[in-house]
Amino acid sequence: MGAAVFEARYNRILRSREQGYEELTDHLGRHASLGPLVRLGLLRRREENGEFQRYNGYVPTEAGQEMLLYIPEKELILVRPGMSAVLHKALQADPAPAAPFKETYAEPTATQFAAVKHMRDQAGRDLWRTQRADELRKRLLQGYMDLRAFTTRTGVGEGALLRLEFVQARSEKPHEHALHLEVTKEGAKYLEVCDPWELLLVKPGMELPLYARCEPEKASYWCTLP
Repeated sequence: MGAAVFEARYNRILRSREQGYEELTDHLGRHASLGPLVRLGLLRRREENGEFQRYNGYVPTEAGQEMLLYIPEKELILVRPGMSAVLHKALQADPAPAAPFKETYAEPTATQFAAVKHMRDQAGRDLWRTQRADELRKRLLQGYMDLRAFTTRTGVGEGALLRLEFVQARSEKPHEHALHLEVTKEGAKYLEVCDPWELLLVKPGMELPLYARCEPEKASYWCTLP
């Protein structure tokens, strides 16, 4: 079965090349990191692992689909015809090129989407709570991570962020649904407030860099992987 899958995938790559497509790994280089694509919001971690998945479980976001074609049944990501130069230029805008990134660090995101569904189910007829859940789902599809999910995995919460001055308490909330915290200039490398939904989000691809800043010893295993 496995051999048949890989043969079918390779044949699809060959046909796609004739049509002007380029397989993503061929475009980036065999040992290139997916980090820039993730940090730019062009790839996100998929909900569940697949037996024959490639790219360590990353798939294009809606923004990435402008340049990338994802073929689920072949587990292939192809650069669209005429988009190689555009993608190459886009990668030059990597917001954190020196940030540690390990493809195997990010876990499947199904539990995060399940939490969003629970939020929506619990919202009842509260329109703001319903919209808040919908906004978080949209952000997850863009590659963001809710701080609560980050805390569940790493143990790093608001206290650590306050101690490191990545966030600071607001002396006065500008409106009813404003978050009680605001992100500092230093914290803006890793975090983003989603207003007016009281959401504190970890930026795409910045989970491991944030973990490394907050708990360097615990994060060192992942950061030193080849």
